[in-house]
Amino acid sequence: MGFLSQFLKYKSICIQCHNNPDPDALASALGLYTFFTDHGIDTRIVYGGRQSIKKKNLLYMMEVCGILAEHIVELPKTELLMMVDAQYGQGNAQIFEASEIAAVDHHTLYMEKTDKTFIDNTYQSCSTIVWKLLKEEGYSVKDNRKLRIAFLYGLYTDTSSYVDLYKEKDCAMRSELRDDYPELERLKKSCMTVGDLMIAGDALNNCYFNTERRYLIISAMHCEQSILGIIGDMAIMVDAAKVSVSFTDVDNGYQISVRSCDWDYPANIVAEKLCKNIGNGGGHKDKAGGNISKELMNEKYGQQEITDVIIQRMNEIM
Repeated sequence: MGFLSQFLKYKSICIQCHNNPDPDALASALGLYTFFTDHGIDTRIVYGGRQSIKKKNLLYMMEVCGILAEHIVELPKTELLMMVDAQYGQGNAQIFEASEIAAVDHHTLYMEKTDKTFIDNTYQSCSTIVWKLLKEEGYSVKDNRKLRIAFLYGLYTDTSSYVDLYKEKDCAMRSELRDDYPELERLKKSCMTVGDLMIAGDALNNCYFNTERRYLIISAMHCEQSILGIIGDMAIMVDAAKVSVSFTDVDNGYQISVRSCDWDYPANIVAEKLCKNIGNGGGHKDKAGGNISKELMNEKYGQQEITDVIIQRMNEIM
């Protein structure tokens, strides 16, 4: 019996994504929804916050994958509230009163850990966790085309278009589920809005460049994680740059994306050193990624700005 089996005793479950759900949250919710509804449980996917989903790529994802996600202002009557790609009490997910709470997430532990929580930040996507949990229950994800597309797109967006993909479990899911999906190709090519383009342009225009050590730092705050890889790929084309580091804020920390064209400073090593003791990072020689915890960063550096911390560490690395 796997982790999910304990919830089969409930007659109704609400699966809550974080506010303004991204593809990984929606894909993870779909995986859990599929499992519970297949067992006859009245299940709903919900999310709070000020805005409903409006991005065309998300609306298309919901259409082709059959994701019924509801924007709510109050929680429907339910026996269990299950957070997905989020944790109860965090600022990125609206707090609804519930008698019983569970969670499945791949970020740094925030809420109290119980037998109803599966929170593991060694995964790059929450979709990978749900894929693993379904496999433990004997559910064949490979037989569900819509779920395969959703999981792969969730992983795609949380690993900067796969270029920062490096964790063994996440690579294993991609390897098992990969195939030719016209819908997925369309999703990949519709991930940037005009607003994202303006954010990327502004971030590149205001980047920090250390001419002596030849590295770039690009702050793209409030940026979709999938855009980080695009920004990094553009920045490393600068002829004077050996390494570029782009970052954005996520939940209770920062996502970073590293590019290198100098093997004296491999991207995976730079990412590991940038995140050492304040997060985790890794990847490949030319492209890598990682995350930094605000809590761990504040413990070590006080109230220093994230840009100053990255500059300090990059000066030590290079």
